Amino acid sequence: MLTLHSHPAGGGLYSLSPFCTKTAYLLEMSGRPWQREDFSDLAATPHHKLPVLREGDQLIPDSEGIRRFLESKGAEFDAGLSAQQKAQARQIIRMVDESLILRLLCARWFEPAGWQALRQTIFADAPTDVVERFRAGVLAGLHFTGLTRFDKAERLLRLDQDLTALTATLGDQPFLFGDAPTAADCSLAPMVEALSRFPADPETAEHAAKHSALLAYSDRVTQHFALALPVAA
Repeated sequence: MLTLHSHPAGGGLYSLSPFCTKTAYLLEMSGRPWQREDFSDLAATPHHKLPVLREGDQLIPDSEGIRRFLESKGAEFDAGLSAQQKAQARQIIRMVDESLILRLLCARWFEPAGWQALRQTIFADAPTDVVERFRAGVLAGLHFTGLTRFDKAERLLRLDQDLTALTATLGDQPFLFGDAPTAADCSLAPMVEALSRFPADPETAEHAAKHSALLAYSDRVTQHFALALPVAA
């Protein structure tokens, strides 16, 4: 059986990492049996981050790497899409996985209220020096991207622009490309959910929540896959 090594649940989220939730959705779509195992030893993972999928002794890192692995085993995540729609799906996934993720990291690790929530809950039992060292690395990465060099009003404006564009892309469809979810939905829905919920900075979450059509869409995706939260959560 496949085992998904995941970050834990929190704040009602299946996983605090939208990439772990994305991977869980992909696994559900693949039709292959799998199980979840929350994992904290990042040093034991190929890229020192999660998600990681395990099949026997093989470790497959990264949500997109896991997608390719599942596709190599026969999974089809974009069934029925035209070549143009598949290109649009790839653009959405890149926007979510490489742009919106920066806004989520900023909302959790940079904004004071978000960091306070993260520190007092997720990292409550972690040694201060270890947590602060890790945070310093995250903040250095965010500074390098340029996002944290803008003031908060500019950061929130850019978030609004992205979510407005994604709302227009969704339109009045149940899912991004029609009546059934595809790979792009597996990326977008967990990210929208994470941006609008604890432990994200409350002001960021409020801005995300203003995009009610996207929140309703995220709820539909969650209900479609109906993944059970871990009992311990």
